[in-house]
Amino acid sequence: MENNNIILHAITPAELKEMLRTMVKEEFQEMNSEVQRVIGEDDLVSTGTACRLLGVCSKVMRYLVQEGQFTVFHHMKERRFVRAELLDFRNKHRVSRLKK
Repeated sequence: MENNNIILHAITPAELKEMLRTMVKEEFQEMNSEVQRVIGEDDLVSTGTACRLLGVCSKVMRYLVQEGQFTVFHHMKERRFVRAELLDFRNKHRVSRLKK
């Protein structure tokens, strides 16, 4: 059994704060990726929805498709994209707006 006890007199408040922040951040990222995986599984979305999910215009979306970033399905003369692929791409290329 692993011993995860923290001796409070041996740790500074800043160290404790950073340790807790790291633990919460890791847990949140794990839960977030699981929720997005469940929501995005086998769900096809239109080009407009894909653009909104990625936060790009249709020209950028067309460029990304030509690069082969996404699997494209055709349904009634419209393109459809796998939501899970879009969310994975968005999460990999997201730029954090919070700067320290």
